[in-house]
Amino acid sequence: MKKIKMPSTKDISKAAGSVTKTVTDTTNTVVKETTNTVDKAVDTVTNTATDVYKDASKAASDAYNYSVSLANNTAAVSASVANTIAKNTEEAAKQGIDVASDEWKKGSAVAQDFYKDGAEAVVKAAEDAYAWVDANACRIGLNYALTTGIVMYFTPKPAPADPGTVNSTAASMTWVAYFASQAGKAATMAETMALSCSISYIITEGLFLIPGVKGQVNKNLVFNALANCINTTITNAYLWGTPAGVGIAVGSAISPVIATLICEGVLPKGVSKGPDAKAAEDGIKMAKDALKSLGF
Repeated sequence: MKKIKMPSTKDISKAAGSVTKTVTDTTNTVVKETTNTVDKAVDTVTNTATDVYKDASKAASDAYNYSVSLANNTAAVSASVANTIAKNTEEAAKQGIDVASDEWKKGSAVAQDFYKDGAEAVVKAAEDAYAWVDANACRIGLNYALTTGIVMYFTPKPAPADPGTVNSTAASMTWVAYFASQAGKAATMAETMALSCSISYIITEGLFLIPGVKGQVNKNLVFNALANCINTTITNAYLWGTPAGVGIAVGSAISPVIATLICEGVLPKGVSKGPDAKAAEDGIKMAKDALKSLGF
């Protein structure tokens, strides 16, 4: 029988070394290619995210620059607000609201009057997703959403638990109770700020249930702005003294302020600054107490 030569230790080591080298080289190639692929993928994601951030930042910057330019042009602000009021009135009429009434006309005049001292541009916060393509498209779409929502959340209905009944009644009952407690004594704007904060809280909570408002603007900013705007009108019984009046006031006077804020990025001058902390605290408590008494 032919003798089979057994491999030597040297041969085995050489073969093993060759296999190890092949495996190592293959592994290194795979790792290198995988690493390069992952790095490219990470770079792509990073670059895409950076581009999106830059685009968003530029859009926010451009929008704010536009708002600043608008705020600095009194005639342009007046025309913009008038246009928003007109669109708002048009949409309200479609919802069956009596826009020919004296109350509605007074409310619309109040909305325009809020801007008599000019306007201020609003820095668009990071959490605000301004989705409207342009101001005119915004006015058409948002005013429809607002008027629909205001009928739902601020117009009193026969049903006592209806949201419109509860919100409008809560706002008017705080107004009536406050002025009854004054016993005919004239109240200063500082003294009425808590009442204004109370009504602002009720309105703000309702507004943020309306599609097109939530996510488009900072809630605290809306509360501050409305508290200050309402405080300039707080002695007007035709606006705040009855549930029906509250519905019309929100529809005619408040809705255009919110639409102008979201669509144009401007507010009546000086209203973005928060009210006194104590007034806000007292007002919110009044509002919650009123809502609670009505079952909310």
